[in-house]
Amino acid sequence: MAVAGLFTSVTIMAQECPLSAPLTVKDTQQGFAGETGTVWTILPDCSYTVARLIGLKTLDPERQGRLTAEQQARLKGLLDRMSATGFPEQLGSGPQVNARRITMSYGGKHSVMTLAPGGGDLAGLRAAAGNDPVGALLDLAEQIKGMTSG
Repeated sequence: MAVAGLFTSVTIMAQECPLSAPLTVKDTQQGFAGETGTVWTILPDCSYTVARLIGLKTLDPERQGRLTAEQQARLKGLLDRMSATGFPEQLGSGPQVNARRITMSYGGKHSVMTLAPGGGDLAGLRAAAGNDPVGALLDLAEQIKGMTSG
């Protein structure tokens, strides 16, 4: 009986979400209508939503779900990497007209990477970035997008 209780306890602990606060990743583009793009939000229970952002308004979620145990483990690794590289507030080039921005907010920390308009695809940008904070943020954004693509 004690072994069964221990096994259940270990199983539940293994499935705990690695988040202690909501994690939000935004991929947006400035334009004449303001900022438009996509917002991925993962809550501390590892449930997620994916919604469109138009101007100041985040629309109702297009997708929602819960990360699998494998995705939760991958997310923990990504967050550990982001912590190791630090969470610089500003990455990439400075302000630009119609800039593309990748933004990450987690646990009171906020990082914004500004890219040229259009900015390319995340996988291509990630391949060129290496292992620095820019690469870590791009990897996090690309992985979150993949985990929640449904």
